[in-house]
Amino acid sequence: MSFGGFAGGPGFGGPGGGQGPGGWGPGGFGGIGGPGAFGGPGGFGGPGGFGGGLKRAAFGTAVLLLDGPADAAGIVQRTSEATGGAFTPPQDVVDLAIGLLAGRGFVTVENGVASLTELGSNLLAWRGVTSDSTHMFLSKFAQFADVLTIGKTLHEVGGLARTIAWSGTEAQKQALSDARVQLLDAVTKAKKSLHAALAAD
Repeated sequence: MSFGGFAGGPGFGGPGGGQGPGGWGPGGFGGIGGPGAFGGPGGFGGPGGFGGGLKRAAFGTAVLLLDGPADAAGIVQRTSEATGGAFTPPQDVVDLAIGLLAGRGFVTVENGVASLTELGSNLLAWRGVTSDSTHMFLSKFAQFADVLTIGKTLHEVGGLARTIAWSGTEAQKQALSDARVQLLDAVTKAKKSLHAALAAD
């Protein structure tokens, strides 16, 4: 369902990706893996709405503005605090999200500080989104801190591996081959440990 550009619920998503391609945070605001996306299922959708991770970033930014005006750095800080430090969105993406929100009339911006407009506030209220529901949802991120860290690390390793595979020197490709053996060995041991922990329960 969408309404004048809004769709979905009070954001930050369901299981998914994280800080990488695809949006912000777990499943969206980035691409690492964990509980959802900054914006969750939907976000700013509807005809002419924002797409993909940026849509989720815009929605996540808007709902945090329910706590009052803030610049991009303030939104980053609010997200980190609300998730118990488990997730910190990239400030440059928040800046872009604020610009998009302003372009749609959902926020006004003065000296870099964004404030929800009546339109933005009304649309969030129409979707049943409140500051309390947003913070309750974000607080759940803390339990995924280890998942986010693992996912982010593997994402970074994958990026380095792709770069070397495409354009690395022979020495770099040999280092990649050595790293693959080490990584697979470590992952295999970690999987056995996690399987054993699950079996013990």
